[in-house]
Amino acid sequence: GLPSGGYRIAVGRVAGRDTIALDGVGEDGLFHGAQTLRQLIVKAPTGKPGAKPGGKPTGKAGAKAGARATVPGVVVRDWPGTLVRGTTEGFYGEPWTHQERLEQLDFMGRTKQNRFLYAPGDDPFRQARWRDPYPAAERARFRELAERAGRNHVTLAWAVAPAQSMCMASEKDLAALNRKIDAMWALGVRAFQLQFQDVSYSEWHCDADADTYGSGPEAAAKAQARVANAVAEHLAERHPDSEPLTVMPTEYHQDGVTAYRTALAGTLDGGVHVAWTGVGVVPRTITGRELADAKAAFAHPMVTMDNYPVNDYEPERLFLGPYTGREPAVAGGSVALLANAMEQAAASRVPLFTAADYAWNPRGYVPEESWRAAVDDLAGEDAATRAALRALAGNDASSLLDPSESAYLKPLFTAFWASRATSDVRARSRAATALRAAFTVMAGAPERLAATAGGRLDDEVRPWLDQLARYGRAGELAVDMLTAQDRGDGADSWRASLALEPLRGTLRASEAVVGEGALDPFLDRAVKAAAGWTGADRATGGDVTEDTRSWTVALGRARPVTA
Repeated sequence: GLPSGGYRIAVGRVAGRDTIALDGVGEDGLFHGAQTLRQLIVKAPTGKPGAKPGGKPTGKAGAKAGARATVPGVVVRDWPGTLVRGTTEGFYGEPWTHQERLEQLDFMGRTKQNRFLYAPGDDPFRQARWRDPYPAAERARFRELAERAGRNHVTLAWAVAPAQSMCMASEKDLAALNRKIDAMWALGVRAFQLQFQDVSYSEWHCDADADTYGSGPEAAAKAQARVANAVAEHLAERHPDSEPLTVMPTEYHQDGVTAYRTALAGTLDGGVHVAWTGVGVVPRTITGRELADAKAAFAHPMVTMDNYPVNDYEPERLFLGPYTGREPAVAGGSVALLANAMEQAAASRVPLFTAADYAWNPRGYVPEESWRAAVDDLAGEDAATRAALRALAGNDASSLLDPSESAYLKPLFTAFWASRATSDVRARSRAATALRAAFTVMAGAPERLAATAGGRLDDEVRPWLDQLARYGRAGELAVDMLTAQDRGDGADSWRASLALEPLRGTLRASEAVVGEGALDPFLDRAVKAAAGWTGADRATGGDVTEDTRSWTVALGRARPVTA
C-alpha cells in the first residue's frame, strides 16, 4: 500500500467511457490527489471545442465552462517523502497580518504542505507575556486560522518560549504553561513547540532553579527536559490527539556531541521531537550524515527547521531563489521539515513552493524546474506578468544557500560582449536587441506586478521593484549608448550617457539589493567601453568637470561630436 498522505490517479477510458479515478490514503491522501488533478486540468481557449478526460474533444463549441478542459491520460502513484512538510512564521520584524496567514494556508494546501508553525519573533503573548491570554480579537483570529488550516489539511502549530521569565522548578509556572496550552488547544491549535534557543546557561529566574539544577549546560538541559516532559505528559492526558511535542533546544545549530545535548537526550521523554536548523544557523548545505549525527547526539526524532528563505538578518535582501543544498536524505530522515518564511508573505511563496516540492519528492526534485513553476504559480497565467516576476526573482535569487545571482542575464551579457569583439553587424544587433528586451522587462516590472497576489506583492517588495526598474532603465540606456556608438551617432550616445550617470547615483543610494555582483559590473563595463570610444578618460580626476549648465570632457584624441 501507499504511505500516509499518498494517492493514486488514473485517467483514461473504461468500458468505452472517459473516466477519472482517484484514490488516497485517508482524507489527506484524497486531498493531495485532488491538488494534483487540479494541476493536470488544461483549459482550452475560449470558444474552442472542449474535451473529455483523456484529451478527446467533445465537438461542442464550449459555451459551458466545464466543457473547456482536457485532462491527459495518465497514471499517477504518488506519496510524500517527508511526513510533515510546512512553513514557519518565525522571523523577527512585523508579523504577518491575519489575511496574509489565511492566504498562506490556502497556498499551503495547494502545494501539499501540512504544518503551519506560528512563531513570530515579536509576539509577546508567546514570549515575555506567555502566561497571559491573547486578547479576544486575537483569539477569534486563531479560531479562523484553525478553521482555514483544517480546510486545507494543514495542522496549526503554536510555539511558546517561556524560559526567559519562567521558574523551571515551579509547579505553579508549569501549571500556568499548561493552562496556556489548553487555551491554545481550545482555539484550534493541534501541535506545540517549546523554544529554548535563547536561554543562558548561567542565569535563572528564581532561586529554586539554582538550588534544583545548579548551573551550566547540563543543568539547563535537565531543567528544559523537566518542563518539556511535564507538557508532553499533560498533552497525552488531556489532548491525546495532539501531535508530538517538539523542543527547540538551546544548542539547535551546533555540531556533534556536547554535554548539553547528552544531558537533554538522557532526560527528555522519548516521544518528544527535537528541532535543529542544520549545522549553522543558515547553513549552505545540510547532509544526510549531518542529520544522522544530530539524531545520534540528541537520541530523538529530528525536526529540520530550515532558516530559508527568512531574511530578518539581512532586511535589505529578498531571497527568491529555489531551495537548494539539502540532500534527499534530510527530507527522508526528518520527522518534519519546516521552512522559515520572510516577512514578505506573498514573495515568500516562490521559495516556499520549491521547499514544499523538495519535501514531497526529494529524490525527484529539480530546483530550477520547481522555481519556474513557483514563479508561474504566483504570477498567474499572464505571460508578461510571469516574465516580470521571473525578472524580480531572478535578480533576487542569491542567498547563503547559493551565491549565484541574475543567472538568466549572464548568457545575454556574454553574447553581448562577445558580439562587440567581432565585425558582424547582425550578431551585434541580435545580441543588443535580446539584452535590451530583458532590461525592458525589468523596467516595466512594477506596473506588471501591481496586481499580483491581490496587490500584496507590490506592497511588500516595492523598494526592490523600484530598484529593479531603475536597473532596467539603466541597462536600456547602457545598451543604447553603445549601439549608438556602433552607428557612429555620438549625439545619441552622449544623451544616453548623460541620462545614465544620475540614474546610477540613485541606484547606489538605494538600500534595496537587486542583482548584486551582476548588474553593476555590466554597467561599469558599459561606461568604460563608451569612454574608450569617445576618448574620454573618465578615470582620472580633473578631466571631467561639471557646472550647472554643462559637462566639460577632456578627449585623449580628436573626435567629431555632433549636436
